[in-house]
Amino acid sequence: MVSAPRTARGRAGYIPAPRYRAHPLKNTTMPFRPLSWRVQATRRFAVLLAVLLPAAAAAQGRPIGTYARGPLRLVLTDSSFRVQLGEELGAAGTARWRGDSMVVLTDTAGPRACRAGEAGSYAVAARGDSLRFTAVSEACAGRRGVFAGGAFVKPTLSVHVLNGVTLVDGTGAAARAGMSLVIRAGRIAEIYPTGSRTSPAGARVEDLAGRWVIPGLIDAHVHLATDPSGDDNRAAITAKLRSELRGGVTSVRDMAGDARALGELARGTLVGDIEGPDIFGSAIWAGADFMSDPRVGASTKGTTAGVEPWMRTVSPTTDFRSAALEAKGSGVRGIKLYADASADVVRGAVPAAHAAGLRVWSHATLFPARPSDLVDAGVDVLSHAPLLAWEGVDSLPNYRQRYAVPYARVEPGAPAITRLLQRMAERQVLFEPTLFVFLRANTPREAADWAVAVTRRAAELGVPIVAGTDDMIATHSDSLPHLHRELVLLVSAGLTPMQALQAATFNAARAIGIEERTGTLRPGLAADLVVLGADPLADIRNTQKVERVMKRGTWVKR
Repeated sequence: MVSAPRTARGRAGYIPAPRYRAHPLKNTTMPFRPLSWRVQATRRFAVLLAVLLPAAAAAQGRPIGTYARGPLRLVLTDSSFRVQLGEELGAAGTARWRGDSMVVLTDTAGPRACRAGEAGSYAVAARGDSLRFTAVSEACAGRRGVFAGGAFVKPTLSVHVLNGVTLVDGTGAAARAGMSLVIRAGRIAEIYPTGSRTSPAGARVEDLAGRWVIPGLIDAHVHLATDPSGDDNRAAITAKLRSELRGGVTSVRDMAGDARALGELARGTLVGDIEGPDIFGSAIWAGADFMSDPRVGASTKGTTAGVEPWMRTVSPTTDFRSAALEAKGSGVRGIKLYADASADVVRGAVPAAHAAGLRVWSHATLFPARPSDLVDAGVDVLSHAPLLAWEGVDSLPNYRQRYAVPYARVEPGAPAITRLLQRMAERQVLFEPTLFVFLRANTPREAADWAVAVTRRAAELGVPIVAGTDDMIATHSDSLPHLHRELVLLVSAGLTPMQALQAATFNAARAIGIEERTGTLRPGLAADLVVLGADPLADIRNTQKVERVMKRGTWVKR
């Protein structure tokens, strides 16, 4: 027999024994608590629900999730936002909702982030999978251009499988026949021999046996917003961009123009409002004498030439660090050193631009700076083959006489030229001959011959060659990009078809600094590619047999 609990009140350390009662749901007993404790707990829980449930209900009505517009990705949560271009972060920050149709965005991170305090409020309209923002108040034009630039939609996973192609991937590797490319969400996901793997479920499978696939071509020298005659109007340029893309060119490097116009064009081709290649622009740094050029006036309409971030007069006393940061803020990818600049200017400009994350591109002679001054300073690309000849001349004229080269006195194989090319090969300075513009009918024959000969010598010595035209495409809507003719000229100058293709793909991507995004066909990179009807390695003119073009995983209309 079990004794009842003792209740010796008054003892030191006494703990009252608990009272027990039967549990209504179990055949056992449990400690009994006073009713007041249960009431208090219930009240606390009710208060917590009163706080959480309305917030949860509001969040359920908010259009949170992942949305896309072209290559832009918007990730919107109940308390944050993030905008990306592919894998690259553009901006991220906080999102404060007012109900489910008004949001206040404040940036906290990202290279495209607005300055502190520049919050923007938007009315948000969601219809099905579509999401549209209307700016109510906005202090940052960059963010407004993203959020008020059109509707975002929830992306659907698009998967393409291209079977049976002969792949020329742009890396310099031998062509591979009978290959399959799996393209998922705009990027190359897999490459393997056709038939060795099962195609992903739900993929769009296409048989391209008998076709060659090369990377999307890159014209590394175009001008879209500099013509003082007015031919660079919106209608003409968008027509050229459309033909350029349909002819196999998926990216271009614009070598100086009005950054305001270029920014609008670049954004349009990026998000799909304009059919055309991706555009990467440059800012000009040059001496004061250049600023009277009519093209400068065309590129700075409504402003003062020489002081704008994209058209800057420079001298040895310039604050190059600030100038580089301002240029980058105008949206350019690189600095173009043009004319009337000394070696001292180059030595100050190059490291400042590189420190700001910009490439440095230059005319091969700047008058008075010589090609060797540019190479020693660390420029990334030298443009225009005939300008290399000034390396072998004792004294240089004004830059306005830049093509009055005494070619007879400077052979392409002269010791001074050979030393220059060897140094370029050693430092991997890219060389853009632009043969197309020097082999036209209005160019002196001696300049054309010298350009071809020095390009051949550069290739022999291992200088990496870049393909650029300096004259993108004819005005006819059915014409092919001039880049195809540049490839033919490069082969005539001694490059192999493979080297010529690399000049317009991998090397051109290196020149711009986008080789980790495009320029070759390998997993992880953008699906920028061209389908050809004949072998470009057997005859480089076969790049002109364009059957289809894909830009970032989407087939281009033809």
